[in-house]
Order: sequence, then C-alpha cells, then structure tokens
Amino acid sequence: MQKVFSIFAQNLAYYNEGYIAGDWIDLPQSPEVIDKYLKEVVKVDDEHEEYEIADIDNIEPFPYSSIQWASVKDINELAIIFSTLDNFQKEAVLAHLVYEEEEYYGIDELINICLQADNIAYYQYNFEGIEHCENCSPDVKMGYTMAEEIGLYYELEKLGATNYFDFEKYGESYSYNHQLLENGYLIQGDYDIDLNLYSKEEIQEKVNQILQENLKEREVKEIEI
Repeated sequence: MQKVFSIFAQNLAYYNEGYIAGDWIDLPQSPEVIDKYLKEVVKVDDEHEEYEIADIDNIEPFPYSSIQWASVKDINELAIIFSTLDNFQKEAVLAHLVYEEEEYYGIDELINICLQADNIAYYQYNFEGIEHCENCSPDVKMGYTMAEEIGLYYELEKLGATNYFDFEKYGESYSYNHQLLENGYLIQGDYDIDLNLYSKEEIQEKVNQILQENLKEREVKEIEI
C-alpha cells in the first residue's frame, strides 16, 4: 500500500512525566505494524494508555480535529480505505469536505464519506485547451467548461467574440450554487451522503478484504521475482 499520510503519536502519560515517547509513522500499515508501533514506539501499556496525534503530515483533506484524539488503529483504517480511491474520487471527497466546512467528523464518518465518493456530485473541468490552463483560476476553468457544455462557446466563435467574453466572470456566476476547486466543481445540494451507511463491522470487513488483496499482490510479486 502506498503512503497516504503520516502521523506523530505521542504518549501523554510519559509526556506528563517529562519523557517523549512517540515518533512518526507512515500510513497505511498492516495491523501487525500498528501494534508494534504502539507498543514499542509510543510505549502504550496498562499504565500509559493515553496518547494523542501530536503532529500530522499531508493529512488533507481530513480535518486535524478528527485525527488528534482518534486511535491510531482507526486512523490506519481510514488511510487503508482512502488509499483505494483513485485521484478523481479523492478530489470528490476533498470537494465534499470543503463544501461542508465541518471542523470535526468521527473516523467512521470520514470512512463512510470515502466509501460513498462516487455519490458526490463532483465533476472535473473539461474544455478544449484545458491542458494550457494549469495556472488559470477555478472561475476561468468553470467559465470555459460551462460555456462549452451549454453551447455558448460555439455561438461566441460564430460571432468572433470569444476574445471579448469574460469567461472568468461567467464562471464566477456559478460559484453561488457550485463549490469551485482547483481541478473541478461540486454541485451543491445535488447528492446525499449518509455518515452512518456502513457500520463499524462492515468497515472492518472492507478493511480486512483490502489487506488480504494486498497480501496476495505481494505474494504474486515475490513469486515473479
């Protein structure tokens, strides 16, 4: 599994005693690696059970407030599920979280959002010449996308007026009911996400399935070598 993000877990009991017990770990990992990390690095035991996620790296799109006090095992499950999404699905999740502007979700709620990524009404900008518009603003990209989609661009071309039309202003007009991001846009209110669609048990089943599939892939690669 490829790295999704990194966290720094720190044992609070040891910290209160004036000793730092913790370090960085890249996620996702196998459950065995997580157990070893908590036991040998974060020094979690019966007398030193409490820890926090003291620092994060590349955690976007997930809010830190959801990560800070969550268990490393649960965060790892989120990383496992998120790692299975393609780039478009990851952008859809980001668009949804930006739109909702919630400061806190439970880890299972974030996993539920990831598992329903295909339900999010998110679309990538698409217009002729988009490859030359990397530095354009979302408003400009939206303007060209919608102008082509509804046939406006074709009409402007017939009139020879494309150079006189304000595509940025036109794209901005869609921002009232669309969430415009760098690579695409979200149509607000055009979909529904159930934060409790998948139970903890169902999430665990999906995580186990992913882990088993990755184990089989590693075994195949070792045989090929």
